[in-house]
Amino acid sequence: MEAFPVLTSARVVCRECLAMRGLGELPHVVFRVDAFLDVYSGPDAVVDACERGGSLRLLTYLAARDTESFWGKVAVYAAMHGYVYILQWLSDAHADRCEWGVDVLDSAAGLGHFSAVHWLHTHRSDGCTTRAMDHAAGRGYLSMVKWLHANRGEGCTTRATNAAALNGDLRVVQWLHENRREGCTTDAMDFAAEMGHLEVVKWLHNNRSEGCTASAMTYAAEREHLEVVKWLQENRTEGCTEYAFGLAAGKGHLDVVQWLHGNQHKGTLGHALRTATMNGHIPVINWLLASIDDGRQHEIFTRLALKLAKKSNQWRV
Repeated sequence: MEAFPVLTSARVVCRECLAMRGLGELPHVVFRVDAFLDVYSGPDAVVDACERGGSLRLLTYLAARDTESFWGKVAVYAAMHGYVYILQWLSDAHADRCEWGVDVLDSAAGLGHFSAVHWLHTHRSDGCTTRAMDHAAGRGYLSMVKWLHANRGEGCTTRATNAAALNGDLRVVQWLHENRREGCTTDAMDFAAEMGHLEVVKWLHNNRSEGCTASAMTYAAEREHLEVVKWLQENRTEGCTEYAFGLAAGKGHLDVVQWLHGNQHKGTLGHALRTATMNGHIPVINWLLASIDDGRQHEIFTRLALKLAKKSNQWRV
């Protein structure tokens, strides 16, 4: 059964209801009831139906009732959901009423809709861009990446490996390394470290030459990936930025704060105390204050913490 009341037959309604009063089908009544029931027709009706995966019967009905509207990126929406039958319907019957172009295949590939990609490749000449493989790689669709590599000529950019590293997908990272020449940038290891993908970080360190930046340890610290932070300290030379201490304190990561305090010596106590206090991380606040040996400084920073707590409505502090 159709989920769209627009397909309710006005003729059936009129025949059944009017017959109860001994009347036949009255054309003017049928027309008015049909108009009343048809709450879905309009400039956006076809677009909405395509995005929801409406049946061809529904699409044909709506298109017949709206013969003038331009449906814009409706083909892109259909591709994003992998609706091959809608793409075929649009291409065969209404190609001039919507936008085509490279975004359609890019969208289907980036979301792993192989059937849609194959149909577009076979029946349309719009092609795609490097975004197709970049996005497929970033979302872990290795079979899609392989197919694009074998059947299309657009290739990818460094974003493919960077995104795969961000996603922690070592399979894709390795395949791109072995089969493509675009390589990656320092973003690859930076992203992998930030997301805690230690195996990807290690592999990039051993097999690629791009390295990383201080952002790798900084954002790994912010996300409490302490093992990654320690590994970077032991195997890389970039270190972290002065913000790492404060970022970890602001997120309440006491173990990371303690490690950074003993191993990196970057960042100020005042900044760390500020971020910890404003976010109500009492264990971090207590540890930071306890680490101050000078009595006068301890008093100053304690007052600062109380002032910041009041300002931030952190009454528990």
